[in-house]
Amino acid sequence: MRRLLVLVTLMGTLLLGFSVAAQEGFALTGRLSATDQEADEGYFAIDQQTMLVVKPGSELHAFLRGKSGKRVRITVEPSSESEE
Repeated sequence: MRRLLVLVTLMGTLLLGFSVAAQEGFALTGRLSATDQEADEGYFAIDQQTMLVVKPGSELHAFLRGKSGKRVRITVEPSSESEE
């Protein structure tokens, strides 16, 4: 019973942390890498730990292709505009 309480408390704390991060945004920092085929398809890795998938042909795709092999810091935050 005690283990269940600890597990529920841990999961609640993690979910609270994720919800705060989603509202505030977060930053990814590291070396951006992709093979030619991955870059063509829109797949980029940051330090072999995080995979970014972007739409091929978009402005972000062109930016990331130009930064491949370099250290980058990408900040993800919610839009201040409402999409209606």
